[in-house]
Amino acid sequence: MTEDRKTEATPFEDALDKTGNGVYNILLVLVCAWILLAIGIDLFGFSLVVASACDLELTVTQKGILSSLPFVGILLVSYFWGYVSDTRGRRFSLVLSLQSAFVLSCLTSVSPNWLFLGLVKFFSVCFSCAANSATYTLVGESCVLRVRSKYMLLMTCLLLLAPAAAAVLTYPTLKLDFAAELTWLGVVFRPWRLLIVVLAVPSGIGGIAIYFFHESPKFLANCGRKEEALDVMKSIYAINQRCSRDDFKVKSLDVGEETSKRDMSLLRSMFAQSAPLFDPPLRWRTFQLFYIVAVVYITNNSFLVWLPQIFSLVMLSMESGHDEGNICSLIARKTIVNNLTEVQFSNSTAVSNVVEISPDSCLGVIEDNVILTLIASQSAFSFLNFIISYLPNHRRVVLLTILSLSSASGICCNLMPEPVASVFFFVVFTCTCLGMGILASYFVDLYPTSCRGMVACLSIMVGRSCTFIGINAVGNLIFSHCQVTFYLWSMLVLSSVVAAWFLPPDRVKLDVKTTAI
Repeated sequence: MTEDRKTEATPFEDALDKTGNGVYNILLVLVCAWILLAIGIDLFGFSLVVASACDLELTVTQKGILSSLPFVGILLVSYFWGYVSDTRGRRFSLVLSLQSAFVLSCLTSVSPNWLFLGLVKFFSVCFSCAANSATYTLVGESCVLRVRSKYMLLMTCLLLLAPAAAAVLTYPTLKLDFAAELTWLGVVFRPWRLLIVVLAVPSGIGGIAIYFFHESPKFLANCGRKEEALDVMKSIYAINQRCSRDDFKVKSLDVGEETSKRDMSLLRSMFAQSAPLFDPPLRWRTFQLFYIVAVVYITNNSFLVWLPQIFSLVMLSMESGHDEGNICSLIARKTIVNNLTEVQFSNSTAVSNVVEISPDSCLGVIEDNVILTLIASQSAFSFLNFIISYLPNHRRVVLLTILSLSSASGICCNLMPEPVASVFFFVVFTCTCLGMGILASYFVDLYPTSCRGMVACLSIMVGRSCTFIGINAVGNLIFSHCQVTFYLWSMLVLSSVVAAWFLPPDRVKLDVKTTAI
């Protein structure tokens, strides 16, 4: 009897393949892509909130701390959410984290001071960051192999659109003009506080939507809940094929060999998986890739967070009459304006409502041109990421090109005599984000299966920790030593070009059939 049942068992991937690719998978991918977009909107949009929270009277240092705190949250709890996802389920961790993040984000809208704002936002991101890995895992374990990579590519492209989507939501919200005094909380509810809620709504919607989908069948099968996994597959099959669940002919599942270290403590298990990465022959490759990851993240994320603040100062300076010079020369000007009309310093005492253009300046709105720049640049990066994904046999050349272009653009920011060209090169300078997917593919190809999950997790932690340092470094340097900052950062990116030069050459195999899906 046992022999017969064993012969009837179907390998998991074969059983999943029988469920097909249809309505269920498409809806699941759309919801997971929405979730990734939502947490990106909430994360990047917070920098727009910080730039417009005038009544908190934030200094540059405080803005840097607030903008970088969410990245610390991601760094600290990545392991925890990985543990929850692996023990309680991918769907469970998404529902819990997204709804909790939504509630906490809404709570930040009534922050009486910047310390409360930063603390609650920190805990909010500690929850929402669970979606970073759980969404990809849920899609990867619920969809058939032939469409898996295509769906993950779609999700990544949408993730890169998050800053543009945040800008789209920010523009009409900050255009509102109201001030409702909440005496029982001691705050005045202004548009920037409403913006916090608006940016959090997509996460709340995602947390509700994912509730209507099944848990990962792979997770259930690996936990020994094979009957539940089989039941999920039957449901997916019935939805995709528009037929009865009984038409699914698989009777039992074979999940293969179960690799588990349940008898080991969490810390010992983490050490056992991390140690091989820093031992020969992987040691050099690990440090090389981690260095490139650090440069990619510290360049893109750090400058992208400060982009609204920098561009607002540039636009203010241009609208006040200074339409010549590059970004740095415009930021350095200590012009005094009144209703965007230049006023001489000698007459400034006779003019009311005078605002000085300085790093601490705050208008309470985001300039129209800043919004348009964000939308255009991030949409272009998303499209380019899609194109790059179809060049798997040229990834080293593409990565070298991206990093070299970023380094050259940083230098051009200082050399351009005209503001529009300088702004263009500033945006191109942040194009290192296009290398993230390429680096992820190296972690898959250059490491054994047993180490891939750990090395990918550690690379994200390296990137996020460098982002925290970078955001504060840029905030403290660019407004006082702008040209030096761009030159030094360009040299940093150039050093990553040198490191990337020693990556393995791309192997083009003519005998391997590669199809673009």
